[in-house]
Amino acid sequence: MITPTPASAKNRAHPRLQRKLHLAFGFFFLFPTAGLILFSVRYDLLGDTYMPYFFLGLLVFSFIGLHVLKGLFDRITAISDAMSGEAGAPASAAMDELHAIAESFRSVKSQFTRALEELEKKSADLSVLKDLSELCAVTFDPDEILHITLERALLLTASDMGSVLMLEGSDPRRFVVKATIGLGRFATPGERVNFDSSIAKYAVLNKSPLLVEDIEKDKRFGRVNHEHYGTRSFICMPFKTSREVIGVLTVSSRHSQRTYGPGDVDLLTPLLSNAAFTYENLRLLRRSERAEAQRCTLDRLVKILNSSFHDNELMLAALQELHGVVPFEAAFICTRTPLQPEVVQVREMLGSAACRLLRHTPYAVQGSLVEKGLQQESLMILDEEASIQPLLGDQWTLELGCGSCLLAPLKTGGVVFGMLVMAGRRRESFAEARDLIGWAAGGIALAIDRNRLLSAVVKRDREIDAIRQVGTALASSTFDMRKVLNYTLDMVREVIDVEAGSVLFLQDQELEVAVAFNRHPAPGKSRLTLGQGIAGTVAARGEALIANEINETSPFLPAVSESPGVTTRSALCVPMISQGRVIGVIEVVNKVNGNFDTNDRDLLQAIAASVCIALENARLYKETVAAAEHERDVRRIFQKFVPKHVIDTILHAGGDERPVVEEVKTITLLNVDIRGFSDIARRIGPRNTVQLLNRFFTVMGGIVFAHHGIVDKYLGDGFLSIFGAPATSGGDPDHAVAAALEMQRELDGVNRTLKEQLGNTVGMGISIHTGEVVAGNIGFEKKMDYTVIGDAVNIVFRLQALAKTCASGILISETTLQALSSRPTVRTLTPPRGALLELGGLGIYELIGVGVPAAATTPSDERAPQRATALPTGRVSP
Repeated sequence: MITPTPASAKNRAHPRLQRKLHLAFGFFFLFPTAGLILFSVRYDLLGDTYMPYFFLGLLVFSFIGLHVLKGLFDRITAISDAMSGEAGAPASAAMDELHAIAESFRSVKSQFTRALEELEKKSADLSVLKDLSELCAVTFDPDEILHITLERALLLTASDMGSVLMLEGSDPRRFVVKATIGLGRFATPGERVNFDSSIAKYAVLNKSPLLVEDIEKDKRFGRVNHEHYGTRSFICMPFKTSREVIGVLTVSSRHSQRTYGPGDVDLLTPLLSNAAFTYENLRLLRRSERAEAQRCTLDRLVKILNSSFHDNELMLAALQELHGVVPFEAAFICTRTPLQPEVVQVREMLGSAACRLLRHTPYAVQGSLVEKGLQQESLMILDEEASIQPLLGDQWTLELGCGSCLLAPLKTGGVVFGMLVMAGRRRESFAEARDLIGWAAGGIALAIDRNRLLSAVVKRDREIDAIRQVGTALASSTFDMRKVLNYTLDMVREVIDVEAGSVLFLQDQELEVAVAFNRHPAPGKSRLTLGQGIAGTVAARGEALIANEINETSPFLPAVSESPGVTTRSALCVPMISQGRVIGVIEVVNKVNGNFDTNDRDLLQAIAASVCIALENARLYKETVAAAEHERDVRRIFQKFVPKHVIDTILHAGGDERPVVEEVKTITLLNVDIRGFSDIARRIGPRNTVQLLNRFFTVMGGIVFAHHGIVDKYLGDGFLSIFGAPATSGGDPDHAVAAALEMQRELDGVNRTLKEQLGNTVGMGISIHTGEVVAGNIGFEKKMDYTVIGDAVNIVFRLQALAKTCASGILISETTLQALSSRPTVRTLTPPRGALLELGGLGIYELIGVGVPAAATTPSDERAPQRATALPTGRVSP
């Protein structure tokens, strides 16, 4: 509703309309009233009674009419002011309200016209978005979406040049041109643009539109515009998905006056948002479809790899499955040659065009992309290198029009033994299937290795069977070595499949043919010196030799003996080594199928080792018999004096424990003496005396043996035993003391038996001494005993004389006491002066019992007490 303004303001604002109102009032009121008054005077109408009332009424109604007209004009003025303010067209001073209203209507019409044009443009923009949305609903090609988006962007911004750059998935530091319009040869789909040198990177890094009104004046760049990019003004809009920026859209124009502003950015924003959303959905859909296809391919590959296919069949089937999901132009599988790591052999290939590579043909890898892949040991996708460096032997990838290649190593156990190679036109195909190809390469490697192992097992079974047969022949032979060697060569001929072979033995620095087949001259008719030919070289070096290429330039050719119908082309020779020296060689020539390899070498070496064993058996037979006779002699000598484990130690000792005749050793001697033996012998007679001695010696001698000692000699009424010879068991003094104490404990049992059987008992004295003696076989050829001699023997006998004063006592010398690892309970004794001189001042102790280990004593403890008492009394020392 229009609100009227005050009359004074209206009159001041619009004086022309008010004057016209007053003029009209004068015409319609003053002049008629004046005429009426004139007629009234002329015709004397004023005297009429009703005439004054008529004039009064005329005056009142005229004023009322003037007021109504003035109100009407005020409303017209208010409408004019309101319309002029809303229309934005101020009225001129010479323009009245009606003209102002008319002008306002014209201004409103103009505004409506412009609004209509804008609405039509918005409708066109919405139509573009609608068309794009409908296209997104019917197409599943992301590249087509990008191209359509570029066309619509150029239409919305009235531009004629533009491009779409997407970040490359495998290398986010590079753009890939996906669509271009108006750029001609300066930007073509598939071309790669460096990320760091491109202005478009700022739209990616900032994740916001990049608006450049004049690149030459923009302080952010300040560089001269390239003429083929059109105007100096352009827009870079980022493709933003829900998680990241995946590319940019750039628009520009060839019209020099075209300048882009925020309005153009606003126009492109919804278009780019819709396109990015659709592109991401299509990309995810294609990724899902690709993943499903790869999963199906993996399932089929697993079945192929686990099938009964072998070698070429398996590799060809695997390549065909990969070709279903990876559009390569050509692919092949190559493996290294075992004896030549710098050479590979093409095992299988698959391609859409002819290839100059040949199957089962060796190719040198030096300077090729395959060499780079073998060194890298990881999956690689190469672009530039594929066009400037040969893939394998030549540049046939260029002939196929391939600009990219993939190298996947075949690896088992951490060792690369081959390569899966693919050549194609598009890098994206390899990048999208990178994981699948890597897994397939690993599976193919395992399958090849499995088949290789299966073949090796079959071959090894044959070889083991051959070795077993050779071993059986050698084991059952009667040392007729010529028959054994002929049989061995027959087995070699069958297993390795060779044309000829021979066995040569080394005699007087020359090799002489012992047996042979298909070789000339006959055995025993020809000799080779060391270093001459293959056989002489092997005999001189002691190492096996494989020569697969013997020709006119071969250094072995002059020394290779030719046979009728046999021309030496390749040879394998292994040494026969026995006891670290070469005794001969086995040589075979011309493998029928292929070349000699390490497996052939190992097999022939194993057979050669078996032959050496057979030859060595013949030589060692007599030595074995002699050694057995020697062992029997030794056992016959010692078995009555030495425990069985000591005899075994003597016979089988090695290193520092070998038994040496007349060996100086420190041992412990134990002497046992029966007290009053002469009187007992007279009372019981000779027969009973023998029975008594046998019973006594059986118990006491068994105790000595149980404590790692030996009985050295019987002395009629006692015996001498030694601990530490001919072999020591460690802790000999402790063993001797333990044996003496056990003898002392067992004496009561022996006496009870003797009392029951013979009516007599015996007493016993024991002396122990540790000292240095000479141990060895003493006597002559027909009578020889193992015994010990030296001062230590004399001292133990002197101790025995002193022990007669101690009933069933045990005397030990000072050296024995010091050698013990534990501290026994002893009593220090003081022998007579004469005996002390004979003992050389050696301390004498009576053994009371066992004690604690020596390590448990305090530093102040002493082996012997400070004071000594004369025999037979003494003081106990703990």
